Amino acid sequence: MGFNRLLGSNLRTQLRSCTKYVAASRSPQEHLFLVPFLSRSYSTGSPLQKEEPITDEKVLGFKGHEMLAPFTAGWQSADLHPLIIEKSEGSYVYDINGKKYLDALAGLWCTALGGNEPRLVAAATQQLNTLPFYHSFWNRTTKPSLDLAKELLETFTATKMAKAFFTNSGSEANDTQVKLVWYYNNALGRPDKKKFIARHNRTWFTLIAASFLGFSLLQI
Repeated sequence: MGFNRLLGSNLRTQLRSCTKYVAASRSPQEHLFLVPFLSRSYSTGSPLQKEEPITDEKVLGFKGHEMLAPFTAGWQSADLHPLIIEKSEGSYVYDINGKKYLDALAGLWCTALGGNEPRLVAAATQQLNTLPFYHSFWNRTTKPSLDLAKELLETFTATKMAKAFFTNSGSEANDTQVKLVWYYNNALGRPDKKKFIARHNRTWFTLIAASFLGFSLLQI
């Protein structure tokens, strides 16, 4: 308890000093010295990641890497070695030191069949050898895309759906449905009907969807 009070007292003292400095300074550039302090004070570190002794030379040099990592505080990328996953076996993944983890998140909720399911590997290999990629813009598409859309609509029978729209994430799905509703109302001659009712402080958004969630800095 005493340590917590001391820590809180020290933090309040530092914040008061920073506030006085900001109030007294005239140039916005002078405020940049606060960035490292505030980022550490207000960011949340991962509760699962611990800085462990480096035992494999392959991991050396990855601290302060060049990739901008999502959902990661800047100081974490600079000060901590990242956990680097190298391979998977079913529902388990392994880091570059061979340590085994249960992939409870299924990748990022997208590998429910496992990381190296033989059927998926075979299907992906066949498709990569045939046609690795093609878009669906301007009334162009591919046969696998049409087949999957048809199968999805036939699978969900509770309510008859008209179309399937493919995205890479829930964020894109939310963004797309916003645009579709706007388009629908524009087509019906209601261009001013643009408001949405959304839950406060939800995640999984792109820039447009974020503006509906109550985050004042993200509103557009």
